[in-house]
Amino acid sequence: MGASAAGACSTAERGPGADAINSRDYGGKRTRAVASSHGKKHWHDKMRLSASTQAVFEGAQCGDGRRVLNALNAHGDANGVNFAGYSPLMLACGGGYREVVALLLQSSADTNLEADGLTPLMIAAANGQLDVARMLVNCGADASAAERSSGSTALHRAAARGHVELAGLLVQAGGLIDASNWKGKTSLMCAVESGHTDVARTLLCAGANLGLADEEGETVLIKAVKGNQEACMELLLKAGAPHNAGNRSTGDTALIMAVRGGNDQLCRRIVQFAANVNLANVERVTPLMAAADNGHAKAAHILLLAGADTTFADIDGHTALMRAARHGQAQVCSLALDFGANPSYSSAVDSETAVTLAARHGHMDVYQILITAGGKVDAVNEAVEDVSKPTRAA
Repeated sequence: MGASAAGACSTAERGPGADAINSRDYGGKRTRAVASSHGKKHWHDKMRLSASTQAVFEGAQCGDGRRVLNALNAHGDANGVNFAGYSPLMLACGGGYREVVALLLQSSADTNLEADGLTPLMIAAANGQLDVARMLVNCGADASAAERSSGSTALHRAAARGHVELAGLLVQAGGLIDASNWKGKTSLMCAVESGHTDVARTLLCAGANLGLADEEGETVLIKAVKGNQEACMELLLKAGAPHNAGNRSTGDTALIMAVRGGNDQLCRRIVQFAANVNLANVERVTPLMAAADNGHAKAAHILLLAGADTTFADIDGHTALMRAARHGQAQVCSLALDFGANPSYSSAVDSETAVTLAARHGHMDVYQILITAGGKVDAVNEAVEDVSKPTRAA
């Protein structure tokens, strides 16, 4: 948007043959004018510009309404574009110059003229220019257009920056609530990631879909938990967000993410909304195991009180108690034992027990807790032939 106005060219200067590639001679040097796919031309730097069109750009850049008005009255082009593809209207929107925007619109400036998909409305939305955006919408700006480089719409931009009134205006103007950008993010996800609860509420009232996932497989509730956005999470839970939905790639639920992040308040609220405390991810890791791995005793207590299963085993056959023992989490081990975890349980995969894992990793405090609780290791595993001694040859 800071491109120099010196690169501007007017519609009148483009001449006939808008779809052709022309070549002209200025001072013995050849200059080419290339027509874009949208019918506008970007002229190379030896092109002589009309003073009126130049003045339109310069006035739009600095918000000089009088200069813009005089230039327009002198047949300056309101739809000229500079070398970056920006029009005077886009520059005026970037600066929030309402008077200049109004003058350009009165001179039939194209509200949907874009630079790589970037429109004046998107610029106004990003800057929170409510009055400017309203003028653009009233003059036919497309609220559903998407930027080609990112796939983001004006609503994405307003939501990500917390412009609640502007988001409401764009919804009323036909902005697509559930449209996703190239990363699969909806406007609701953008609002929640940034903690803009009011914008999220506006989008939910307009019917935003709570069950969509982005390219990372995360739902909007998972994003709220991942970003520790408590107010947004509360809003989403009350709006009926699917709290047992897992990440499409990893299977991690919002509860697992809350536990892994050590946010006890988020964990408690999700459990209060009847989340499945035993729902495991693709590696068969449950919320209780996540608490055991990271030593989050308060979260583990919340889960155990809600009915977390201490006998559930992961893909290695290890229970939450065994994982806590392996990581030296003494407090979680004590809690699991209080809720009936078996300290002598042996994995069907590698024959490890909580006791052997504590010993292997040098956690003597955990080892003593397990032995005191009755943990033991059999000298011989009856289910497996003892191959530690050499067999006698026949």
